[in-house]
Amino acid sequence: MGCSRSRRQVLLGAGASLGALAVPVSARAQAAMGGDPLSQLLGRVLPPQLRAVLPGEAFEAAEFVAGIARLESQAKLLRLPMSPLSVGEAPVSADLDRLYEMALPRLVALIDRAELREIGLAEQGLAEQAGALLARLHDTQHVIPASLGGFALALPGTSPGTGTDSGALRLDPGADSTAPAPDISLPDAADEAPPGADPDPVGEPVPTPEPAPVLAPIRISRSLRFADIAAEYAQMFAAAAVRPAHAPSARWHLAMMRQSKARYSAVGDRSGVPWYFIAAIHGLEASFNFRAHYHNGDHPLSQRTRQVPAGRPSVWLPPSSWEASAADALRLMGFAGAKDWSLARTLYRLEAFNGFGYRRLGRVSPYLWSFSTLYERGKFVADGRFSAAARSQQCGTAVMLKLLADEGEIELA
Repeated sequence: MGCSRSRRQVLLGAGASLGALAVPVSARAQAAMGGDPLSQLLGRVLPPQLRAVLPGEAFEAAEFVAGIARLESQAKLLRLPMSPLSVGEAPVSADLDRLYEMALPRLVALIDRAELREIGLAEQGLAEQAGALLARLHDTQHVIPASLGGFALALPGTSPGTGTDSGALRLDPGADSTAPAPDISLPDAADEAPPGADPDPVGEPVPTPEPAPVLAPIRISRSLRFADIAAEYAQMFAAAAVRPAHAPSARWHLAMMRQSKARYSAVGDRSGVPWYFIAAIHGLEASFNFRAHYHNGDHPLSQRTRQVPAGRPSVWLPPSSWEASAADALRLMGFAGAKDWSLARTLYRLEAFNGFGYRRLGRVSPYLWSFSTLYERGKFVADGRFSAAARSQQCGTAVMLKLLADEGEIELA
């Protein structure tokens, strides 16, 4: 009997195979391949029949895997010390559903390894290459926050030389404010999945999720008023637990925030924003890339941002530092100088910044709760378009704060 395989099965299976092929490439083979190991490797190994059925996403995934392998080979040649953020050197799977989660620690660790000793030209080059690849990986997951999307259209600009932003975003006028939250466009009814359906983006049934602890149902209020949903935030924060499948990644996020606390605190001391809030935003908006802009993960820091919000900082001349970029972004986002950093207000700021689109649909926001037992799937993938099947590969900001709180690193009440 013949066996038919879905497009998704072919894509994921082939992605894993490409990952296995890409990792063992030796330094000598890398040198022989020149500057484009992926085209040399894949062009000679993949049979034409497989190339014909694989979509572009699989080649993009394989390119990330090959790029990480190449950079890790360079790190070995340079005899760079291992980083506390290193997660081993096992083959990186090109499984599209987990690629970001698996590749993120490897690239951040590569940058950290290059910076652990006095950085020379070779180390600087490796760190910049890893930073550029991390920025590309970030773009596969990043969706412009609703607030910045609307803000960018109305941004009057910055008065040259004043250092003040006449169009600074204001998410949180005050603790008792009832001002409407930033809006985003929602998909037409025809674009939404029918009740009870949760289709896969390529038309295949969604795999059964891993078992999770049974929790009391939490009703997501559709109200946008802080007073109406403050208690909900406290309830969700207490109930959230990391899903077992994401436990290793969660431990890495905790280690990353701990190691980088001094950098976050230095920016926080000047802006009046708690270090852990800065860390959580950095994870979602820049994938912890200290060689890219805090605003959106744009690389390199020697240039102003290209994506929304574009042209930031408005005055940006080398040498340009991550700290200065972060300070500009926090001012632009309206977080600098804000008061009341209680648990509920902190989570409200995070949700308002990303957008209340999930709440309007009665769904849990992955921007806060991804990796937790409160979230399974469903994501805005672009331009206000919601996919019931898409799943965030980023750890939610509230989950990161919960990790810190559970370890006694911070106190939130």
